[in-house]
Amino acid sequence: MDGNGKSVVSQLDFEQILENILDAVVILQEDKIIFANQAANELFSNDVQASLDGLSIALFIRPEDLTLLHENIRQNMYKDPDHPITSMSIIPENGNPKPVEIAVSTLYDDLQTPLVQLTLRDISSRKAAERSMMQSEKLSVIGKLSAGILHEVRNPLTSIKGFLQLLQKEPVLNKEYVNIIMGEVEQIERIANELLYFTRPNAERFVTQDLLTIAKETLFLFETQAAKKNVKLEVQTNGGPHQINGDKTQLKQVFVNLIKNAIEANSENGKVTVVLSRAGRQEQVFIKDRGHGIPKDILGKLGKSFFTTKESGTGLGLMITYTIIRNHNGKIQVESKENDGTCFTLTFPCAG
Repeated sequence: MDGNGKSVVSQLDFEQILENILDAVVILQEDKIIFANQAANELFSNDVQASLDGLSIALFIRPEDLTLLHENIRQNMYKDPDHPITSMSIIPENGNPKPVEIAVSTLYDDLQTPLVQLTLRDISSRKAAERSMMQSEKLSVIGKLSAGILHEVRNPLTSIKGFLQLLQKEPVLNKEYVNIIMGEVEQIERIANELLYFTRPNAERFVTQDLLTIAKETLFLFETQAAKKNVKLEVQTNGGPHQINGDKTQLKQVFVNLIKNAIEANSENGKVTVVLSRAGRQEQVFIKDRGHGIPKDILGKLGKSFFTTKESGTGLGLMITYTIIRNHNGKIQVESKENDGTCFTLTFPCAG
């Protein structure tokens, strides 16, 4: 085979090898893409058949990351050709940023023109796993702290509540004051029970629960609060039973937390709607409000350890909500538009 034939075969082998590599490979001449394998097409445009030829790499990288990449390329060419690995984000066409690791190496064509090979690895799954692990570690620490707090708080609460119950039977006492004290003690008890959700094992003995009943009972609790703000409460169902396996107290806590937040998010003459729907073997609950909405940069932080947007909040409410839903093999999603309301979607396996 002549020299040209060998060159063609080498080129074909080179392209076939790169197409079979799982990592994305891009070759640059200056900042212009002159080759991209299928994995790169999918990473940059979510389409393996797309063509990136002739496009600038700057279209897919934030300016600050591009500066870092240029510095790594310069070092690789002129100082340290040890293929440094850099972490940054790729911004695909019509997509969300993806965290990647980029290895830089230098190539030369037949005319000794310097080219740059970028090998990119999508590390989205790894980052998600790291975030999940960090959240689990935080919850573990919270659980240990909660166990200590509960040990110190619940015993004196039992004594106080017992003596107050005795005082309520005394005719000479001001029962109104005693009732107020009793209410406050019960509030402390509820807080202690909330902390208990972080320490309780996940092997509760669940029984069949009716989501419609829980929804109606919860809305009834908030009728007075909603009336003060002229917020309308409504429950909708597509008919039929809406049953899941679970713990009623915990599930009711989920509804309480989300409906309370929805009422607070509404302005005057607002509306909170709870929609129950069955889809195949899943029960779905939609809790919608017409409030001010949640900014995009905050949506991903909901349910994280002690995150709250309220001045006097602790973040425990949503943390507990997310934990309970996970313990019921459920999922929670949030959709929100600023000044157009928020919708929490809860999904649980059907009972049976």
